[in-house]
Amino acid sequence: MKQLILQYNKSVVYFFLIAIALFPILPKGVESILMFGGFLFSLSYFIFEGKKFWSKEKTIELLLFSSLFLIFVFSLFYTIDIKTGIKFIIRLLPSVLFPAIFLFNNTDLLNTKKFQVITNVYCLAVGLVLFFLHITLFHELYNSSLKFWDFRQLIENKIEVHGTYLAMWIGFAIIILVYKIRIESKKYFITFIFLFMMGYFFYWQYIIGSRMPFVATIIVCFFCLFKNAMQITIASVLLISLTFILVFKVDRIGERFEKLKNYKLSFPEGKYEDNYPNISNEQIRNGIYFCGYEIFKAEPIVGYGVGDVDVKLQSCYDEQYRNTDTYKVTSYNSHNEYLNIILSSGILGLVLFLFSQYRLLKRAFHYKLGIYISFVFFIFLNFSFENILSRHDGVIFFGFFNSLLFFQKNNLNEKSIN
Repeated sequence: MKQLILQYNKSVVYFFLIAIALFPILPKGVESILMFGGFLFSLSYFIFEGKKFWSKEKTIELLLFSSLFLIFVFSLFYTIDIKTGIKFIIRLLPSVLFPAIFLFNNTDLLNTKKFQVITNVYCLAVGLVLFFLHITLFHELYNSSLKFWDFRQLIENKIEVHGTYLAMWIGFAIIILVYKIRIESKKYFITFIFLFMMGYFFYWQYIIGSRMPFVATIIVCFFCLFKNAMQITIASVLLISLTFILVFKVDRIGERFEKLKNYKLSFPEGKYEDNYPNISNEQIRNGIYFCGYEIFKAEPIVGYGVGDVDVKLQSCYDEQYRNTDTYKVTSYNSHNEYLNIILSSGILGLVLFLFSQYRLLKRAFHYKLGIYISFVFFIFLNFSFENILSRHDGVIFFGFFNSLLFFQKNNLNEKSIN
């Protein structure tokens, strides 16, 4: 058994990572099986060989990657609804298991070629999801009388993925493709294929109409992915042109930006079933963030514990918004990852989490891990308007790429995507 594990460890873990990269098209149960399979195989290898390569640096990195998990585990000591808290922590396990897969192996687990294959598989999986939607929703896609939210609901029902998460997956696939184009710029056919995929992916981001993933994609591409003044100038022109097209065209993303131009601080009113066309997403979020601030003031240092946040928010909704049933028809979490952390574990928990991310970013800048830095900025922008780590789809995405991209520091002696 030992000899088999030592002989085939790298190949087996590589297989698991390729398979997990298909997560946009995999059932959630299959994703979990693959993740635990890769972790258990790496753990077996570590049991036999760990003493030879484990170091203080690996211990520090494991703690940094596990920071949020440990912060939430600690909050169980003072949360009331321990059952809900445990469910949340179990959902967060990928943020610990994925870095463990890399840390429990030698530094040469993946070379750059294998890394490129894994990222290619991910982009292919995203493309397959979008092609499936294009075929199955073809008539609805080009039906101008179909309302934006109705079409968005059709997408989510088809693939059982929230539209914001799908747009986020698409956005990061675009960022990966930009890096690949920089590497393969002299291979014109491959560059053309990548450019075509980028255009198709941008088209679907526009169709889905999720603002933050779209804006985050543009910002990261603009600030992180261009080499010189000429490229930045060209990118600026494209960015300004694209912004005008989307903001002033009242459709999909443009329609949602149009609402921001006429933004007023207000809250939902009336019965949701009767008045939902007049209740905007902005009004609902106003209510969420107001209640988030109100309950934060009562427990600012250590929060309420990971199991009680949603209950506290719902209690505030019921008290503050008695003239509407909007917050009873649908349960709303904090819709901001930073707010969720601060309500769960207080200012102390948020500071510890941000400090751990700062330490990882500091190492990434030291090793010049461009794609990892891009990923962190991309995900942190999306944290601002969504509880990314409250859903399985978000945790898998974050845990997988946060580990895969960071541990490319082991391949800096090779031609790298960085």
